[in-house]
Amino acid sequence: MAPKVQIHNLIARTHTVKAGTFPVRTYLEHPHGLYVERPFYNHPLYRHWQAHILPALGWQICRFTPHEGEHWCEYYVDMVSVRREGHIWSVQDLYLDLGITKDRKLLVLDTDELFAAVGQGLISLEQAASSTASLHELINRLAEHDNDLPAMLSLRGIELEWRLETVP
Repeated sequence: MAPKVQIHNLIARTHTVKAGTFPVRTYLEHPHGLYVERPFYNHPLYRHWQAHILPALGWQICRFTPHEGEHWCEYYVDMVSVRREGHIWSVQDLYLDLGITKDRKLLVLDTDELFAAVGQGLISLEQAASSTASLHELINRLAEHDNDLPAMLSLRGIELEWRLETVP
């Protein structure tokens, strides 16, 4: 099994993941990173995905549109490592995630995946430590702002624009 890495090609407008390479509707670079918006194809749960990749913070903040109803969380934050080479962005998943519900409850997710990835040599102990520190930073900063992600980011000078509130 290989590490989980996503490749964003800004010129070809493609997003490559384990399941294949898919067209991207929107790429927008901003001072803090990259906004991505694309439909999901043949996904059992979701029909659309939006994300802000924030390399300096080590976070990929996602919003999902399910086929039916509402997603269980408002924001899903992946702890990541980002490398950029020209128009290619590589985003390596560091396995720890945080779900933030609409009523601002926090759910730490995939700790078991982090330990399994270290045990299988998919990520180093140093990467696991970085992922854990990044998650702690996120939770601690959120706690200072009543778990309000946009408010916490705003005080850091980061205003994230979500292009679509509802996705067709």
